[in-house]
Amino acid sequence: MRQRSPETWRLIRDSAVDLMAERGFDAVSVDDIVASAGISRRTYFNYFAGKESVLFDPDPDDPRLWAELTAARPPGEPLWTALHQLILGYTAATADRMIRQQRVVGASPELGACSRDTCDRFWDAVRDWAAHRGTAATDLQLDLQINTARTVLNTVAPRWDTHTGIAGLHRLIDEGFTLLQSPEWTTS
Repeated sequence: MRQRSPETWRLIRDSAVDLMAERGFDAVSVDDIVASAGISRRTYFNYFAGKESVLFDPDPDDPRLWAELTAARPPGEPLWTALHQLILGYTAATADRMIRQQRVVGASPELGACSRDTCDRFWDAVRDWAAHRGTAATDLQLDLQINTARTVLNTVAPRWDTHTGIAGLHRLIDEGFTLLQSPEWTTS
């Protein structure tokens, strides 16, 4: 079997996202995407399972990025701090893609559940990294912190005005992490 080209993957994704941003997700067909990308339907389906996956599947280089981001976290750093920094690092590194993707999702809110489902691979990589950090945290503690960090991102993303750029998303992420550390949030 021939290895899939990251460049072709990105060509297809970029063509799809451009069309979806212009026309809306529902108004774009796979046939529209393949025509715009100059590829066959067969090539499209060799790379993507459907329209949702072209919008949400991780970039072929994302696993390398995740490994770099997790490796850069200092030993002994509290997990909550590390998770906060991982989210900021990942969103900064993928800012252009996130802005374009969020604009499509913002016009078709039903896609929000898809984006949460398909980012499981990122969180799986984070969970694997956290489990092998050499801390005394239990599985319950790891899962609670990771799932809470994920909830911060899932909660702030729909509230993000993409016109504020990635800095606007980072302000919301920071606010979410700060709020969860504040004793006042449970009494309001």
